[in-house]
Amino acid sequence: MRVFLVLELLYLLLPAICWAFLVRTRVIGVTVFAVLAGLAVALVGLEEDWYFTRATAEIEVGYPTAAGLVVLAGGLAERWLRGPRPEKEYDHPVAGSAVAITVHTLAGVVIAFAYLLIGRDSFLPSLAEVPLPPGVTVEHADEGYCGSNFCSRTLTLGSSTGLSPAEVQARLRAALAADGWTPGRGDSLRRPHGWLVDRRVSEIFLGGMTVELSGSETTNVER
Repeated sequence: MRVFLVLELLYLLLPAICWAFLVRTRVIGVTVFAVLAGLAVALVGLEEDWYFTRATAEIEVGYPTAAGLVVLAGGLAERWLRGPRPEKEYDHPVAGSAVAITVHTLAGVVIAFAYLLIGRDSFLPSLAEVPLPPGVTVEHADEGYCGSNFCSRTLTLGSSTGLSPAEVQARLRAALAADGWTPGRGDSLRRPHGWLVDRRVSEIFLGGMTVELSGSETTNVER
């Protein structure tokens, strides 16, 4: 577990570490650090379920490239202000940072292939995937469980405005439809979990004040 934590932190902080070796001016240096911090916070937010987007895989895969371009833009801006670096500076820090950014970008390609592989695996959807309409709340959500080709969790709905079960279900169904969910098998609605790289399927089964949220592999959503 500690090894994975170290790798995750390295993946997250490597662009900022590289920029620390390259920075030459205060204004551009602080600006680049701020942009890199914003990219890192966006990535952490996805991991911690602060928000949900169907482009999660694309953000995780594209993070190294985006961060690398920010570092490159900062370097070019400093070159424009300060001129070329003295030749003696093109030693270990600069060369090492360039190699690290390149390896970091290649790591994004590896993650893209990993997403294509896990496209055959079930997953436990985030509660953030469910667009709750005004007046509808989640009173309880279990930890979920996984079967052979799907994972599922049960949500107990409530209402902050005294809506009846029929009104809660009608509002939730309308909110799901507006968010791009389409009719599936039985009394369910389904939607692609991801966008381009992650092709798995999220599905929600409506049943009054209790709904079941499940995540299935791309090609098999039957249980």
